[in-house]
Amino acid sequence: MNRTLVPEDRRESFYHQSLRQAGPGYANFDLPSTELSLDLIYTCEMLHQMTARYFAEFGLSRSSLNVLMILRHCGVDGMQLHELGELLLVSRANITGIVDHLEEKGYVTREVDASDRRARCARITKKAAALLDEFIPVHYRNINLLLQELTNVEKERLQGLLRKTRGSLRGHAEEVCGRERGAANEAAQENYGR
Repeated sequence: MNRTLVPEDRRESFYHQSLRQAGPGYANFDLPSTELSLDLIYTCEMLHQMTARYFAEFGLSRSSLNVLMILRHCGVDGMQLHELGELLLVSRANITGIVDHLEEKGYVTREVDASDRRARCARITKKAAALLDEFIPVHYRNINLLLQELTNVEKERLQGLLRKTRGSLRGHAEEVCGRERGAANEAAQENYGR
């Protein structure tokens, strides 16, 4: 197996070393929590970079694949764009732009929603279904290859830890986001008063 295609890069050691050196100088610094957040970001970024290479060969991005997979499994009636945006795993900021792009490629159609004449539903086309039928086996093979160093038991354990991590994030989001919003508002008011 050729493991030189993606050589070790400097980022992991650089950031961990920087954290260990500079972090203790700040209030509330916790090395394990900070290193974990760094490792999650770095791992997600590596996975994204590696999958993006073969996604591009099929003319797909993470967001376009995400939309097509949702539409494939939502039924023949399709889905309203706001509902589609709620289910995306990737950025929800521009669902209309993503659907526009998929519509231009002939992968999605937009039609008036039968239950709400004011709304439009996105539906997957046969062309997109055929693309997914070709892409998904390649994707599953590649994911299996990329994660083959982990045993099934390790994968299950990691999934459990990630679910627990997401629970922790949700459980403290308001506290963190509210605190940050408050500090930003205070800073803005100070700057306005100058």
